[in-house]
Amino acid sequence: MSDPLEESLAKAIHEDYLQRTRAQHNGQSDDPSLSSWDDLPETLRHSNRDQAADIVSKMKAIGCEVVPKGDTRRPVLEFTKEEVERLAKLEHDRWEAERRAGGWTFGATKDADAKRSPYLVPWEDLSEEVRDLDRDTVRGIPKFVSQVGLVVVRICVAHE
Repeated sequence: MSDPLEESLAKAIHEDYLQRTRAQHNGQSDDPSLSSWDDLPETLRHSNRDQAADIVSKMKAIGCEVVPKGDTRRPVLEFTKEEVERLAKLEHDRWEAERRAGGWTFGATKDADAKRSPYLVPWEDLSEEVRDLDRDTVRGIPKFVSQVGLVVVRICVAHE
């Protein structure tokens, strides 16, 4: 994917995150990740770009690829429960590695200034509520890529 495409995907991912999480905070939060794209700290914009760039490898992990709209194969509009689970775990692992590489450590509460997060744990140790954040994001991949003129398709379809 080209950089402008990744930027557009990153913005779509972030906008979806905002829509899903702002309501939970009733508009009251000092969490920098709840800022609009233009006000988002560069480190968090970079994180969204990395997430967007990783979509292609995630799709390969489940036997799919991202192609331009107009491809003759039927687009994938939603993933199976098993695919969502696999993709969500892959996203958490990517995010955890990114944070650790950026100097973040485990902490009982989230503190962006101190680079601490209670979510820097293996997938299996996350609460279902936190896992759902990743599940919801990966469920949105077909919508995100569609917004930039792409679709997700299966690489091969098993014949029954």
